[in-house]
Amino acid sequence: RNVYKDLRQIELACDSQEDVDSWKASFLRAGVYPEKDQTESEDGAQENTFSMDPQLERQVETIRNLVDSYVGIINKSIRQLLRTTPFHVLHHPQDLGFPFVLQTKDFIHSELLAYLYSSADQSSLMEESAEQAQRRDEMLRMYHALKEALSIIGDISTSTVSTPVPPPVDDTWLQ
Repeated sequence: RNVYKDLRQIELACDSQEDVDSWKASFLRAGVYPEKDQTESEDGAQENTFSMDPQLERQVETIRNLVDSYVGIINKSIRQLLRTTPFHVLHHPQDLGFPFVLQTKDFIHSELLAYLYSSADQSSLMEESAEQAQRRDEMLRMYHALKEALSIIGDISTSTVSTPVPPPVDDTWLQ
């Protein structure tokens, strides 16, 4: 049983600085405060690296948690904006003032589409390539093989009957 009731210090081993900070924060929330570290400054005087005031430590920890939460919210908002911005630019470019996007969209709808229809046979535009046909056939063969394998496994598991193992033979009478 590990009881650290009367000990003045405890040693922890962590993989990263984040783990160390997390443990320190947990101890602070539980009311376990570190002793003052004495470090010597350049002029030889000793100075304290952190406060012994428990209330101040809790307030600092609360502020740190709030700032971390705020940064997380901002990070999430920015990621959401990055995902939706391309869609918005393509569908509502006039809202953002991007004439280039409008010009590109107009070019695709008018000139590029007309060029594609005039330059080639329309039936050949949607024709499947030989590589894609081969890949599709290969996938279909694999699908049917896996479906058959699952059927066989299902038949084996439903038709298998197991019987209990007989009790061991008592051969003590032979001795």
